[in-house]
Amino acid sequence: MLPADLGASFPPDDLLLGLLEVSHTGILLYEPIRTDGQITDLDFVLLNSAAQQLLKLPAHPQGTHLQVYPQTLHNGVFAFYRHVLESGEPGRFTLHYQADGLDDHYHLSARRAGQGLLVSVTGTAAHTHSEVEAALRESRAREQAARADAEAQRNRLHNLFMEAPALIAIFQGPEHTFSLVNPRYQQLVGPRAILGKPVREAMPELVGQPVFDLLDHVYRTGETFYATEMLVQLDHTNSGELGKNYYNFIYQPSHSSTGAIDGILVFAYEVTPQVEARRLVEESEQLLRTLNEQLAQTNQDLAASNGELQEANQEIKANNAELSKAQWALQQLNQQLEARVAARTQELQTAQAEAERQRARLERFFMQAPAAICILDGPDLVYELVNPGYQQLFPGRELRGKAIADALPELKEQSIWEILQRVYRTGEAFEGKEVLLHSARYEGAPLEDRYFTFTYQARHDAEGRIDGILVFAYEVTEQVLARQKVAQANEELSLANQQLTRSNQDLDNFVYTASHDLKQPVNNMAGVFEELKRTAVFEDPDAPLLLGMFEGALSQIHRTIQGLVEVVQVKRRHSHVPAEPVALVPLAQSVVRSLHSQIKAQHATVEVDMAAVPVLNFGRLNLQSVLYNLISNALKYAHPERPPHIRVATEQAPDGTPILLVQDNGLGLDLPRYGTDLFQMFRRFHDHVGGSGMGLYLVNRIVQQAGGHIAVESTLGEGTTFRLHLPESRY
Repeated sequence: MLPADLGASFPPDDLLLGLLEVSHTGILLYEPIRTDGQITDLDFVLLNSAAQQLLKLPAHPQGTHLQVYPQTLHNGVFAFYRHVLESGEPGRFTLHYQADGLDDHYHLSARRAGQGLLVSVTGTAAHTHSEVEAALRESRAREQAARADAEAQRNRLHNLFMEAPALIAIFQGPEHTFSLVNPRYQQLVGPRAILGKPVREAMPELVGQPVFDLLDHVYRTGETFYATEMLVQLDHTNSGELGKNYYNFIYQPSHSSTGAIDGILVFAYEVTPQVEARRLVEESEQLLRTLNEQLAQTNQDLAASNGELQEANQEIKANNAELSKAQWALQQLNQQLEARVAARTQELQTAQAEAERQRARLERFFMQAPAAICILDGPDLVYELVNPGYQQLFPGRELRGKAIADALPELKEQSIWEILQRVYRTGEAFEGKEVLLHSARYEGAPLEDRYFTFTYQARHDAEGRIDGILVFAYEVTEQVLARQKVAQANEELSLANQQLTRSNQDLDNFVYTASHDLKQPVNNMAGVFEELKRTAVFEDPDAPLLLGMFEGALSQIHRTIQGLVEVVQVKRRHSHVPAEPVALVPLAQSVVRSLHSQIKAQHATVEVDMAAVPVLNFGRLNLQSVLYNLISNALKYAHPERPPHIRVATEQAPDGTPILLVQDNGLGLDLPRYGTDLFQMFRRFHDHVGGSGMGLYLVNRIVQQAGGHIAVESTLGEGTTFRLHLPESRY
C-alpha cells in the first residue's frame, strides 16, 4: 500500500504506468491461459518501452507467448514462468544464447502479481559490441579464410603429387623408411605393403644390388645421385622371380628445419624399352659391320681370281645390292629408334622437371604455410614433421623425432592428451576452438595459460590403417585475452553509466528543487519592491535609475529560474512523452496562432512548407517547443529596417533522413565569434531585447535527446537558417 501522503500526489494508476515507462529494465505483464485447470500458455498483457526495444515487439503483441516464443518449451523459460505462477514464489532465470559469434544472455526475474505474472528482463544483446569485438570477428573470419585457402592448396598439391606420371617416393631417417609412395611407385611391387617400412625390409630382393649403398651414401654426404639406365631387379609380381628393368632416377636429400638431413626424395622413370631398342640397334650395326668385313674379304678373293669367278662376281654384286638395301633399311630403322629414344628422353626430362617443381611447391606449402603444422607418427605420436609455424609455438623446445609425451610432458595431465588418443584410436577428426592449454614455450620455463584453435586429422597408410595424426593449429591467446578485457571494460563502463545516470538525476533534482525553492523568495522580493515603489519617497535624483536596474535584475532572476525549471521539465518530458506520428502543417499553424499578436504587431509573414516531409515521428510537445522557440526568436531578433519573413519547411538529407528548417531575415549571428557558445545555457548575443538565454539551449537539448543534431548558417545583417537533422521516421 502507498502512504497516504504519497498516494495524494501520485495516483496509483498514474504511478504504475509512469514506473513502467521510465524503467530502463524490460517489464512484461502476462495472464495465464488454462486448459482443464492446467497452465498451457501465457497471454501478453503489456510490454513497457524498454521491453519493446529489447525484444523487438510492440506493447500488445499479437498471439500468445508460445506462439511468439515456441523455443521456450525446450530452453526452460516457459517451465520457469509456470513454476512461479503455480508456487507463488519469485524466481530468477538466465538464458544463454549466441549472437554474432559472441556469448549473450537474458536475465529474467518473475513473480506472481494477483492472478497474473510480472516479468523483468535485461539482456546483453541490446548493447552495441565494441570495436575490439568487431575486430575479433574480422580476425576470426580472416583466420577461417586462411585456413580454407591453406587446405585447398594442400589438397591441390597432394593431388598433383599423387597423380604425377613419375615414380615418386619419400624415405625418412637413416633406415630409409617409406613415408610416402605414389601409385606409380607402388605398382613396382604390386599389392605388397611398403609404406612405413624400411627399404631393406620392404624390398629384400635388392640385397647385392647397389641401391642400398647409394641411399646410405646420399643420406651420409648430402650429395644428390643421378642414375641413367641403371638395372634394378625387383620382384614385381611377388612370385619370387626378379625382373630385369632399367631406370633413370634421382636420389635427392631432404633437410629438417635445422638443416640436418632427415630423408631422401626419389623421382624415377622406367627406360627399359629405350635400353632394349638401343641394344637392338647396336646388335644390328655390329652384324652389318661383320657382313661388310666378310664382303670386303670376299671381294679381295674374287679380285685375285677374277677370271675364274666372273659368274660368282655377278652373284656377289647381286648380294651387294641386297646388302645395300638391308643396310639402308637398318639405317632407317636406326634413325627411327634414335628419334623415338630422343623424344622419350625429352618427355622424361620434362616430367622430371615438373615433378621437381611439384616437390618444391609441396615443401614450400608445408614450411611456409601461415598455420602451425605438424605430423605425429605412429601410436607413440612421434613428431615426424614440424613446420616453422609450429616450432614458433615452442621456440625453445626440441620437437622433431620425439614422442609428444616426451617433448611436451605437461600435455599428459590435460584433456588434450585424451583427445589425441581418441583421434588415433577412432580416426574421427577433432576441431578445437579456443582450447585452454597450460604449456611452456621453453624447456624448464613456467607453464602459461595459452589458447589454441586447432584440427586433428587421422592419417592412414596404403591399407587404410591409422598410422599418424595431422595437426593444423593457430594460437589465439591474444584474441581471447582481448575479448576478456573487453568484457571487463564493458562491465566497468556499465557501472560508470549507472553512476553517471544517478549523478544526472541528482543534479536535475537539485536544479528543480533549487529553482522551486527560489521562486517564493523572489516573488516576495518583487512584492516588497512594488510596495516600496508605491509608498516610499526618494530624494536622490538617481533613484529612478536604480529602481529600474533593481526591477530588471528581479526580472532576470525570475527568467533564469523559469529557464532552469523548463530545462528539467524538457528532460523529464522526453522520457515520458512517446514518439508519435505528428502532422507538421497543423502543428506549425498552431504555434503561429499562439504568436499572432507579435506577428501582427511586427507586420511579419510566416511561410509554412512541409511537402518534403509532411509527418515526423516525434514527441508532439517537444516538437511544439522547438518550433515555438525558433519562431519567437526570429520575431524577437528581427531586423529594424524590414518586416520579419520566417520560413518553416522540411527537407530530406541525401541519406533520406528528415530535416526541419526554420529560416529568417533578421539580425543574424557572428558565427566565427560566437559559434562555439551558440547552444550554451544563459548565452545571449543581442542585448537590446530581454531574454534568459535558454531558448537555443532547450532546442538543442531536445534534438540531441532524440538522436539528431542542428546545423546553423548565419550572416550578420541578413538572417539565420537553422537545420534540424532528425532521426529517420518509420511507421
